[in-house]
Amino acid sequence: MSRRVRAWWPGLAVAVLFALPLLPEILGARLLVFRDAQITHWPWHREASAELAAGRAPFVNAAASGGQPLLANPNAVLLYPTFLLTRALPPEAAFNLHYLLHVLWAFFGARALARRFGLGSGGALVAGIAYAFSGMFLSYGSAFMNSSAAAAWLPWCGAAFLDLGRAAAARERWRAAVAAGLALGLQLLAGEPAISLLTLLLGAALLAGAAAGAPRGERSRRLASVAVAGLGSGVLALALAAPLLLPLRDVFPLTYRGQHSYSERASGAAAFTEERALEWILPRFGGNPDQIDSGVHWLRPHASEDFVYIWCVTFGVVPLLAVALAAARRDFWDRRSAGLAAGAAGALLLAFGFALPFYRLVFAVSFLRRFRYPIKFYLLTTLAVALLAGLAAESLGRRRIDRREGAITVLFLAAFVAAAALAAPAGALDRWIGPVAARASSDPAATLDALRGLVRGDALLGALATLAVALVLRPGARPRDPSWLLAALALASAFPWGLPLFVSAPADALTKPPALVRRLDGPGRLFVSHRLPRFDPADLRRAGSDALPRMSRVARILVEQLVPLTGAPFGARSVFENDPDGSYGYFNRLASEAADASPPEGRDRLLILFGARWALAEDGEEHPLFRPVTGLQVAGRRLVLFEAPHPIPELRWAGRAWRRPSLSDALDLVRSERFDASADVSLPGRRAEDPTGPPNAARVAITDVAADRASAVVDAEGDGHVIFSRTFFSSWHASLDGQAAPVAVANARELAVAVPAGRHRIEFSWDPTPFRRGVAWQAAAFLAAAAVALRTRALPR
Repeated sequence: MSRRVRAWWPGLAVAVLFALPLLPEILGARLLVFRDAQITHWPWHREASAELAAGRAPFVNAAASGGQPLLANPNAVLLYPTFLLTRALPPEAAFNLHYLLHVLWAFFGARALARRFGLGSGGALVAGIAYAFSGMFLSYGSAFMNSSAAAAWLPWCGAAFLDLGRAAAARERWRAAVAAGLALGLQLLAGEPAISLLTLLLGAALLAGAAAGAPRGERSRRLASVAVAGLGSGVLALALAAPLLLPLRDVFPLTYRGQHSYSERASGAAAFTEERALEWILPRFGGNPDQIDSGVHWLRPHASEDFVYIWCVTFGVVPLLAVALAAARRDFWDRRSAGLAAGAAGALLLAFGFALPFYRLVFAVSFLRRFRYPIKFYLLTTLAVALLAGLAAESLGRRRIDRREGAITVLFLAAFVAAAALAAPAGALDRWIGPVAARASSDPAATLDALRGLVRGDALLGALATLAVALVLRPGARPRDPSWLLAALALASAFPWGLPLFVSAPADALTKPPALVRRLDGPGRLFVSHRLPRFDPADLRRAGSDALPRMSRVARILVEQLVPLTGAPFGARSVFENDPDGSYGYFNRLASEAADASPPEGRDRLLILFGARWALAEDGEEHPLFRPVTGLQVAGRRLVLFEAPHPIPELRWAGRAWRRPSLSDALDLVRSERFDASADVSLPGRRAEDPTGPPNAARVAITDVAADRASAVVDAEGDGHVIFSRTFFSSWHASLDGQAAPVAVANARELAVAVPAGRHRIEFSWDPTPFRRGVAWQAAAFLAAAAVALRTRALPR
């Protein structure tokens, strides 16, 4: 076998083995629905595709919470290259491939970084598999479109920074700087700023380590030149990501994260806990994500965290065992392994959040406080352990196994045997999680049985993997380089627990219009009760053969109940979102919280004011200002669709103005009986001012209403305001008779422009200038990168 073939066939084998079980997802016959994949990313992409098909840039998502920024929302991942797949492939296949391709991209990136660390082909293969098929990465890669892409670029950025730090000649240094800038720029376009900060932390450590490894007399000069080239990489990355960063800069001050300073509890949510270390050897200890009840991750109510952000934290049994075996010998420890181990331990400690006191140093920086979820530090731990696993595989191939490694192997086997014993019926596992299952599950007995099966299955798979590793490393007849077999074992042992994370449902079931859509005929928005989705698990069990119902069945229930934003692909436009990522604007979030805190009549006034024409709720929920129009049974629950008798249009006239000095005062006013939503407007003021007399009348002839613009001709008998029912951001501009007009915050959320008496033409539009400027910067960055690459290209031998 030639050297070139030996270089590419392992990667091809990993790609094929990973793709075969997921062919229905690759072909688009099934759609990924785990967590954010269904409730935000899929609807966002369908809305953006619809805007593009209509010839408009997707600046605003009119289906979300009164119109939320879409192109400028980093979580939407619309400016990332994989979005182009939607232009060439069926939308379901293109959507799924974004997730699946980044698992492979992470594998190739970690393998490339391992080679930079001096590992051979076999050890690098172990490192690539250990990172890409770790619990941390697959939790990202199956649910979070932005996090999976950013995490996949992490090792590529590390490899580029390592090349930059080691470059001795200027030609090599600037080529490496361009590579680092390209990788970091694409990571920024993925839209996960916390992981980009972790990448910079990793890059700084690698650059410092590389500079320290230079000859003593050259260290200062090398460090200075690397700093200059690194600064160039940062400028290039920012320019490449400018089409996202410049529009984001304009809207960020009025986003929820831009205005809200997170509390200690919110900033430290979803930290790593000591109980989760059990997942290192029992990956499904938290439950099966495709099962209701056992799939809610029973550690959530058991631990102190608010919710589980990362589903599984395992490194893989084979990589962990390899590190444990190699670490028992002194010859394993050198500068590389010690540095990786120290970095892994430091990142792990930070992942514990406020459980350890020094995390307060992160919380003390207001900028860093906005990047929640300390468990993200665990991504660096995972990458470091993956590289250690590659080093360990090579180290184990250079020596014979002795009693010390045999004892470690026996300890691993004993741990799996003990886990199987503890998971026996009426065993310790039942006593531990039985009370939790009794409180959280609709069928505690079935939940306990499912979790027992998962633990026993993981114990069996772990024991078999341990025995297989012992067989590969046994004294006597053994392969010359066992790292190849260890890599194969690592991949094979990851599939049984890793593939179920890619929860999917039949695409035709999810793209079929829900029953209620035909009732949502005409303009207006839908309010879906924040108590939904509701379903009866027993009703789902009768429909299938599983002891516990599958999440893939619940995915269709979310669509039938039009839970935002799942109704957006079918034309439903929401007043408020249940998911905070879909409720991006600060004004909108405050209005939503006020509606939740209001009594039924006050809540309905707010809904009607913000454009609600329909309300969907479970039978028994009060909507006194709406009238019921139909009901239906969904998953054992009866839902009622209500309609407002007199909905108000999203572009309208207000002939009477109220002034309130604060948002809370404005929200109190607009949900009161004194305020007439069809004729009044509440505007900011230094003090409270109430109007006198009746509202001035006007005729509004609407000429255009779209997601990012509106226009009308107004004939007004007196002064007043034209209101556009969109969430206020400074990117909204207006013109009156062709002249720029100031836009005010109306009714604590919407847009308003003052219009004098007479006939006038009013126009609202979203400012495209930051995006256009960003595209220009990106084009210039690509040209500069190409020029540097050509200027510094390697000369022929």
